[in-house]
Amino acid sequence: MSPHPARLAAGLAAGLLITGCSYVHDTFNQTVDPNTSDRIHDKLPIGTPMTTAEARMSAQGYNCDTRSGNFTDEHGHVRSGTDFLSCVKRAGQLSFACENRDQVVVLPSGGVVDEVDVVRGPDCDRTPGPALTPPNAGN
Repeated sequence: MSPHPARLAAGLAAGLLITGCSYVHDTFNQTVDPNTSDRIHDKLPIGTPMTTAEARMSAQGYNCDTRSGNFTDEHGHVRSGTDFLSCVKRAGQLSFACENRDQVVVLPSGGVVDEVDVVRGPDCDRTPGPALTPPNAGN
């Protein structure tokens, strides 16, 4: 006897819901995974040349820009700096225009890494990710 179509559909929907809940939890979670923080600190020890730091962050899936202004450090304090490296984890294939992502601030001194702050917070893209753009939107 074959499974009833309604039961099959309910099972499929439940599986998608469980998968989706995992993504939503990761997307909106505001706490950095300790393994991620440890990995970033291991890749960017104090004294690393800033050019090397940017290359290593890019290899880890981050987009980096040199910025100045306010940032939040690992202790939750808002600080200000000039010419620091601000890196944000690249959005996954399924993304929202605004979501919490891992962010890394690298403060230089004399061209080398002086401080690294790994935080998680909102990052809002100016354009929607591929999941929000209909396949034939440009046609």
